[in-house]
Amino acid sequence: MKESSTEPSAELDDLILRALHGLANEAEGAALASRLAASRAARELFADHAMLHGFLATEAQAGGFALDREAFFAALETPPTAPNIVRTRRWWWLSAAAAIVVGLLSLTLLLLPNNAAAALDQVITALDRSLDCSYVIRVLDPGTARQGGNPLEQADRGRFPPAAFLDGARLHLRGSSQYVLEQALPDGVTRTLGSDGQTSWSIRGDGPVRTSSDPYHFGAGVLAGRQSTPFLELRTRLEDLRHFYQLEWFTPPADPATPARLKGLRGSRHSAAQGGPREIELWFDPATGQIHRMLLNGLPRGTGGPASIALELASTAPLSPDFFHHQAHHEPSRRVEAETTTHPR
Repeated sequence: MKESSTEPSAELDDLILRALHGLANEAEGAALASRLAASRAARELFADHAMLHGFLATEAQAGGFALDREAFFAALETPPTAPNIVRTRRWWWLSAAAAIVVGLLSLTLLLLPNNAAAALDQVITALDRSLDCSYVIRVLDPGTARQGGNPLEQADRGRFPPAAFLDGARLHLRGSSQYVLEQALPDGVTRTLGSDGQTSWSIRGDGPVRTSSDPYHFGAGVLAGRQSTPFLELRTRLEDLRHFYQLEWFTPPADPATPARLKGLRGSRHSAAQGGPREIELWFDPATGQIHRMLLNGLPRGTGGPASIALELASTAPLSPDFFHHQAHHEPSRRVEAETTTHPR
């Protein structure tokens, strides 16, 4: 495609500056991306702005946080020697190159509507970091029986239907393979299950600790039947978004309680035969990839369970090093029972 010969304008200047300062909306980002793709002059102007932006940001940070700011600014006013000039220019160009990379990544990941897959990669990369985060689970739709009626009244669903005790449960994650789920059952008993990445375990009230070499053994059936639980096998579910869902951007509602400028990804399942939730929404921080809210709509219900749930970020405070081992959740004298069977997933 032949490039446009249109000269840069004040309007383009303003658009580039808005993008570099994180102020451009999705429509402006798409317009800027289109102009950069069509015009070499526009790309050169963007590079110039990115270099200057990186240089000024670094100067401001150094001046603001220097141990002796007066000496720092005095040194800036003193003509440097020739070797210092060489070192300064080398540092300036490194800073400028970094600014260009940051600027282009921002445009690619955050502004282009057709790069949802790249944003998903960012979210998965963030999940793989061994950082702690805690979520509160909300049941948005408890679901009803296929023939109608209140699901809590169905006798074949056990004493505690999943929707009755998932609402308000807390999910703690460390990376993509360790989790702890804390639930308060309707009879006042607490059920805690988790995995340290190698061994899964379950504790109910003052009963014995049940363990399994299958890291997801006790997670099967949390929602209904013996199906997998999407928010426990979270990395697998995010990978499924890449292969079995149609991805698109959406704009999450503004939340005064959340300082981050969140972006939204929505995945719609291609086929019911593939299993999993019918629709998944991710609200994430584009600067870190951290998921702030995750909606699972149209969950497979099997013998029951909620139809729609949400995970809402409650904390990113570090947890104790042994938090994902069962020993951190009971007294040393508690009986431990190992299970040998595994649940199919």
